[in-house]
Amino acid sequence: MTRRIQTFTGNGITVTFDPNLCWHSADCLETLPAVFDVGRKRWIRPEAASSEEVKAAVAKCPSGALQFILGEGKDAEPLTDEAAGVSIRLSTNGPIMVDGVLELVGEDEQPMKYSGRCSLCRCGGTSNPPFCDGTHRKIGWKPKTDGGAR
Repeated sequence: MTRRIQTFTGNGITVTFDPNLCWHSADCLETLPAVFDVGRKRWIRPEAASSEEVKAAVAKCPSGALQFILGEGKDAEPLTDEAAGVSIRLSTNGPIMVDGVLELVGEDEQPMKYSGRCSLCRCGGTSNPPFCDGTHRKIGWKPKTDGGAR
């Protein structure tokens, strides 16, 4: 089941949240609790901080679920620098973290929604493949280690 993207506007910035991509790392909550608070019905309030603070918090989102748009009618600002290349790293007991400009192509050879930053499932339990949804925490998944480099 695909959930709709949520949009929150204030202080000259619009923050979008795609619940289909979030794996609940809570980086946003820890970085800027005045703006991001899941205890409120309207859980994102961009007007509670400067647009620069909101941009910085959104940039820390490891899944790409949070994005921002500045001003009226402008395109979303990319969170990555095209010249920087692509970074792929394994998180501790969690997803494969991808950051950079690339195209993610599905099994049907169709490009998939991709924002320049995403978290890909390692445990195989996600309900939104190939993206991580935090299931690894629920099932207590740990990577197999063989102790050697290849």
